[in-house]
Amino acid sequence: MTPEQLAATLAAHFRQHRLLAPQDVYKLLYQAVFGPEHALIDLASARMRFYQELIELPTTPSSLPLLEPVSPLLCRVNLQPFVQHGGDVRALWRAWRQTGQQFRPGTLADLQRYWAWFRASPWARRYLPEQLAQFWLQQATAGFPPVSHSAGYRAASAPHYRVVLRALLAGVLPAPSPMP
Repeated sequence: MTPEQLAATLAAHFRQHRLLAPQDVYKLLYQAVFGPEHALIDLASARMRFYQELIELPTTPSSLPLLEPVSPLLCRVNLQPFVQHGGDVRALWRAWRQTGQQFRPGTLADLQRYWAWFRASPWARRYLPEQLAQFWLQQATAGFPPVSHSAGYRAASAPHYRVVLRALLAGVLPAPSPMP
């Protein structure tokens, strides 16, 4: 991913999600580098969590877009609009599982480079430099693990999504609704 591609991805997320905390930015960058691999280590558990999450989705209309960028190769498929527009959940499960098999994760050096690009972006000015440095140090000390979304992000956005290779979405996404 280039700095320009990262800037476009960050812009899309900051427009959509007003309450992004540093850990939400880190999660996005982590997903761009490593894809969904951590969520698919145990396929039986991943499948059970996927279908359980689908059962528990809110029934109210979603304001989230169907897709959100993660990188030029990956995107988040938001489950609520996917289901509400008649998406085939079995096809999405297969695409997510296949993403775990096909996506070639990057390295910690990639994660560090993306974080440095973020730190140099205008979006980083939303946070105190010390806050970002402290967060990064915590992640480094913990071995750069995957993280959950922040409480503010969860409360504001109620995230339910799967990270999928864009190339695998042909024939998976629901057809657009006809205009009234």
